[in-house]
Amino acid sequence: MKLALLGTVNIRAQLDSAYWGNIQQHNDTVTKNKYVLLKIIDCIKFCGTESSQNPGICCGLINFSAELDTTLNEYIKNASIFKGTSKEIQNDLLDCMLDVCHDEIIKQINRVSYLAIIADEKTEISGTTQLVTIFR
Repeated sequence: MKLALLGTVNIRAQLDSAYWGNIQQHNDTVTKNKYVLLKIIDCIKFCGTESSQNPGICCGLINFSAELDTTLNEYIKNASIFKGTSKEIQNDLLDCMLDVCHDEIIKQINRVSYLAIIADEKTEISGTTQLVTIFR
């Protein structure tokens, strides 16, 4: 009886290269998604600095940015799930940005030995009151 090997191809090497290829492809996708998300966050931050009553200004800014950036443009055209232009997604991103700011403020407060707090309230002509809190 003669026994022969089924092949001379190393299965472990093939699986290993496919495994690392999948990891590299996943990492490339994550990097691209991070880039697109940061561009959309930049647009939302810019809209937050302006006092426009136009609700479509943020979507317009994202679309304008997509015209200037080929990666963002490709993503916006091909994305089926997350385009970043819906109001719910923009509000979710704003909530996440607020959480990051709160966490950073808490970290800075916990690092200092002394803390001064200044609070000031202002009533607008419309009757809306705003409270500003300053930590020093």
